[in-house]
Amino acid sequence: MGLITLFILFLTISHVSLLQINSVIAVSPSGFSLKIIHSDSKESPLYPGDHLTPEERLQRLVQQSKDRARYVGLQVSSFNKTTDSINPDSSSIPVSYEGVGAFYVAEIGIGTFPLSLQPYEKNYLIVDTGSEIVWTQCAGARNNSRYFDQDTPLYPAGNSTTYQPLLCQDRHPLCFPGGCDAGQCTYLASYPSTAWSRGVLATEKLTVNSDKDGLETFDIVMGCGFWQNGFEQFLGSGSRGGKPDLVTGVLGLGSGPRSLTNQLQISTFSHCLKPYSSGDALTVPSTYLRFGSDATSGGGGGGGVSKTPLFAPPTGRGPYLLNLEGISINGLRVPLLEKKDFEYDQRNGSGGFFIDSGTPFTVMHQPHFAKVSERVIAYFRALGINYDPGLGRGEANINLFGGMQQAGKEILYDTAELTLSFATQEC
Repeated sequence: MGLITLFILFLTISHVSLLQINSVIAVSPSGFSLKIIHSDSKESPLYPGDHLTPEERLQRLVQQSKDRARYVGLQVSSFNKTTDSINPDSSSIPVSYEGVGAFYVAEIGIGTFPLSLQPYEKNYLIVDTGSEIVWTQCAGARNNSRYFDQDTPLYPAGNSTTYQPLLCQDRHPLCFPGGCDAGQCTYLASYPSTAWSRGVLATEKLTVNSDKDGLETFDIVMGCGFWQNGFEQFLGSGSRGGKPDLVTGVLGLGSGPRSLTNQLQISTFSHCLKPYSSGDALTVPSTYLRFGSDATSGGGGGGGVSKTPLFAPPTGRGPYLLNLEGISINGLRVPLLEKKDFEYDQRNGSGGFFIDSGTPFTVMHQPHFAKVSERVIAYFRALGINYDPGLGRGEANINLFGGMQQAGKEILYDTAELTLSFATQEC
């Protein structure tokens, strides 16, 4: 294992943000559990192939972390509270959608097709905890349609018996003012990568597959995307490399009113992330994202459950914040880093540490990172291992508590009580 690998693995431990939902356990009106598979897993439709070395995969995760940090920073500063638009001056900063979306995909059935062999259409959706709209690419746009490539047919919304566009005259609470076209409610899902999806909002039935209870369904308002742009760097590019293009849209799990969790009125969700396995494969075992009554803060590891306050982001969207008490290296606190360096100020929305499972590696403001890295370098130097600066530094203007630092913990979000519970657990 190379020096860069050792350095990164010491600072970090595991990760979450694109979800694949292959199976669902104990689905009920009050809760359900989704199996999640990392994009670097061979089971994922986003698997990059076996040609990457562990060092190359880590380099890839570093770049994705930098992109994700820019994405979250732009969200915090640019989102307008009443629209889905983003300041175009800010969104010109380059961010790949791979960094925007993250690393897991969800397999979900959409619609109702009683005369078909399969009563729903299977779709793979990127799960983005920083956005709210659930959407998939749809067939049937009137003019100037724009799509990224996908191997499966575009979703035939007009053939689904449960597809019902929202009419502006009905004044549905999720049909925001100014979002109408030909009497139908529209949406615009914009991302700071300059990618966007635009289309019609409609009620539709989603289906998840439970290994215990069979198929379970629920109704939500989702987006039927007729115009997509800017996703080509990541989505729809598989055909150029001889790989299938299976992803068709995004599953928004953010804090906005149109997100899946808010529509289902679920205020708790939990996950227990597993660390990367060592060796040439550098794979990530599957785990579960649990919602509602299925969510748990664990405690099975014998260490008890701890709890800390959560803070809603200043814009009301995006990842939540927490107060970081300090940072330890090999059990020793890093000096000159105190609670006040990371404390969130609710009066002006400054400071704090965003917690985001979609960011692989924890990211810090440069002065804070410099203090931590000095201690890490000194630790390895004492073991006779010198630091190779070839990886470089990220120039972050935001603090993000990444997924790899969350591994081996059962973490429960309560967005109603605004608390985060966590416990050591064999995930």
